Amino acid sequence: MSENGTSAFEAAQLLLNEQVVYIRTSGDPFFFSSGWASPVFIDIKRLIARPDARTRLLELTLDKIEADIGSNTFEQIAGCELAGVPFAAMVADRLACPLVVALKQAKGFGRLAQCEGDFEPGARTILIDDVTTDGRTKTTFKQALERAEARVVGIFVLFAYNIFPGHARTVALTTLGDVIKAAETNGSLEGSALSALQTYAADAAAWSRHHGGIGLDERT
Repeated sequence: MSENGTSAFEAAQLLLNEQVVYIRTSGDPFFFSSGWASPVFIDIKRLIARPDARTRLLELTLDKIEADIGSNTFEQIAGCELAGVPFAAMVADRLACPLVVALKQAKGFGRLAQCEGDFEPGARTILIDDVTTDGRTKTTFKQALERAEARVVGIFVLFAYNIFPGHARTVALTTLGDVIKAAETNGSLEGSALSALQTYAADAAAWSRHHGGIGLDERT
């Protein structure tokens, strides 16, 4: 465990150690599908190919889900197409829960048109994804499950930027603030990269607008 004694801090340090935190201090920023511009991109998907990091991240995830959602509150797990599916599958396997996939678009007909898998109406479900920016995509997946008559009792992500105005309430294992704290504590980033993160986190919407992304007045 980290010196801060929290799973969020340890997970943030793991992301830094595994070098899946990409930071641009010059040139074009990253652009998220939601329209926000950012100097930082967290590529958690890379960790599915790294057994040690993947295993520890899963352990921390299971502890966080138990603490903040409660394994007794749900009976199935839904993974978000595409990046959320491997993480949802690992959690479902550990907890011996049924697994379904929430799709971006309907690919069939009837109640389960926007889902892969099968479940009875009213199934208590948690939705799992790798990353969230402002939560709008998670709202889309949640609505897909609700159209299939699932009862969504929680949304869990491994990483949340947690600096944008959001639409869906999520439980996150770790956040950009935790990454910044870990980098400040352990010197995991060079000065310019850490400064870029600190500046961005202070007013992400203004930074995005200034660098060609959407701002607060352009959200839909």
